[in-house]
Order: sequence, then structure tokens, then C-alpha cells
Amino acid sequence: MLDIFVYPVSGIMKLWHLLTHHFFDEQTAWLVSIVLLVLTVRSLIAPLTWYSVKAGRISALLRPRKAALPTATTPEEFQANQDAIDAMHKEHDYNPAIGCLPPLIMLPVFLGLYQVVLRMARPTFNGSIGFITAEEVDSFRDTMLNGVPIPAFISMPDSWATDLAVDPALVREKALPWLVLAIAFTVINLCISTTRSFWTTDFNSKLTRRVFILMLILIPFIPILLWSLAMNGPIPLAVIFYWFCTNLFTLSLTIMCQIALAKNYPLTDEVHNMRRESITDFREFRKLPSAEKKEHKAATKAENKKTAEIRREANKIRMAKRREERQAKLAQKKKAKTKDSAEEVENADLKDSDAQKTDD
Repeated sequence: MLDIFVYPVSGIMKLWHLLTHHFFDEQTAWLVSIVLLVLTVRSLIAPLTWYSVKAGRISALLRPRKAALPTATTPEEFQANQDAIDAMHKEHDYNPAIGCLPPLIMLPVFLGLYQVVLRMARPTFNGSIGFITAEEVDSFRDTMLNGVPIPAFISMPDSWATDLAVDPALVREKALPWLVLAIAFTVINLCISTTRSFWTTDFNSKLTRRVFILMLILIPFIPILLWSLAMNGPIPLAVIFYWFCTNLFTLSLTIMCQIALAKNYPLTDEVHNMRRESITDFREFRKLPSAEKKEHKAATKAENKKTAEIRREANKIRMAKRREERQAKLAQKKKAKTKDSAEEVENADLKDSDAQKTDD
């Protein structure tokens, strides 16, 4: 299944190798091709990353205006609020659904990128990889990074170390700097993203609050996971080098996005005040006795249920209105078509009459 994503990524890597091996030796060309592969693929999807970040910021900036809308108690009022929200989205060229698409598009690209490097570096993998032939894979595996074959990994068995003619201690020594830098870039990137999320999180919302807490948990968990995989798993040096390159690019892109957000979409005082109020409300809610918490949750649930019913009624009214509009358009088209047909018949009769007069 992953081969769908492997083919385009492998094609890009092979193209860069063909272009660079004229300027570098064979081994250096493969290392350069990894760097250029990351730059190419990540640059192509960089606009999607920016769009996703921008969509999140616009959503936060619109939150005070949405909160200022009157509470809807009837389907008509709900529809009026929805029309106002749609106008806000149109004003800022914002589509909530599209904001979710970039991660869905980027994930298979990352999987393809990772699979190409992983398969090429693993000595146990045989055959071609996408557009990269088996001979080119063997050439890739002969590449050295700081005097260590890039298929080597820290926890490899002694038999593999003998086959690769490398000392396991040397692999560990040369791999650790790349690994430490890759993990450092990852942690810094997570800290920046989490901080950006904190400034726009509504702590009264259970979903956004839990997402933020999950991001906090990932800050120590991700580096521990990467360290454990590299030290104990079959992670080749080539993959660690790839982690270094892609995490450095991600960090650079995150910093550029953060600068662009601060310049073009700065947070307003209303957004900061709403965040502070949500934190205060959440802290006060946690201090409530269990009985009052249950009452508050029950009241919130009842309010959400009532809002959902109003939304359903408003949707029914909107759908009925759209059906009426469609039927009116169809009737208008049918009427116009009937009129055109009548005119055609009349014109045909006139032509026949004129022809008959001519014959007479």
C-alpha cells in the first residue's frame, strides 16, 4: 500500500542523484540526494503547512466576534448567526474544513519519504525501491557517513558488524551527534507549536483543552521514543541522518511561520482576554464540589442538546428553502424551454405558410 507514495519520492531522490553525481563522488552524491530529497518534498508541501497554521490563527481571531453573537433560541436566530459566521469566513477567506486537509495530505508524503530511506538503508531489504534499481540500492548502501556505513545501526548484532566491517562502538560514537541534534530540533519545534497553541486555546472547550494537554505530554514522550528507537531498534544511520535533515527543515519552517503569523495575523487583546477568562473559569470549575460539577455538566449537556435541536430545525428550514429554490429554478427553466419550443413551432408554421404562398 505504501508503494503508492514510495514511487514519486523515489523518483525525486533518483533524479537528484543523477544530477549531483556529476559534481560529487558516488557516496557524497547519495548523502546530498537525501538532503535535497527532504528539501524538495518538504518545500512542495510547505504551502499546505502555512495554510494550516494560518487557518488556526484566523479561527482564533474570529472567536471573539463569534462569541459576541446573540444566543440563538429559535431556528431563525440560529440561521441568522450562521449567516453572520459565514460572512466572517468569507471576509477572511477561511474554510474550516480545508484547514484539516493539509495534515491528511502531508502524512502519506512523510510515510513515502521515510519508507524510501528506510528500505534503502536496511541490508535485509532486497530488490528495487520505486524507481531506484537494485544496483543503485547497493551503491547507496556502500555510502559512508563520518567513516561509518549508513546501513549500520547502533544495536546491530555482531554478525552484521562483521559483514559491514565496522566497530559497533564507532557506529554509536558517530551516530549520537546526529541523533541528539535531530531530537533537539524536534523538541524545540514541539515547544514552539505548543506555545502557539497555548495563546489560542479555549480552556472551556473540552476538546481543545485535551488536545493541548496531549501536546504537553508529547514534548517529553517524543524525544524518549526517538532515543529508544535509535538506541534499541534497527534504525540505520541513514534514517538518523534523514531525521536530522527533516527535523531541521521542520524547525526552520515553524520559525518562519511563527514570524509570519506575528507580522500578518497578530493576536488581539480580545483573544488574550478570552483565553485568560477560560483559564480562570476552568480553575474555578475544578475547585467546585463533585455535586456542583455534576450539576454544571448536566446543565451544559442540556444546553448542548437544546442547541443541537435548534440546529437540526434550522437545517431543515434551510434544506426546505433550498429545495424550493431549486424547484423554482427548474420550473423557470421548464417554462423557458416550453416558450422556446412554442416559438420554434410558430416559426416553423410561418416558414411553411411562406413556402406555400411561394408555390402558389
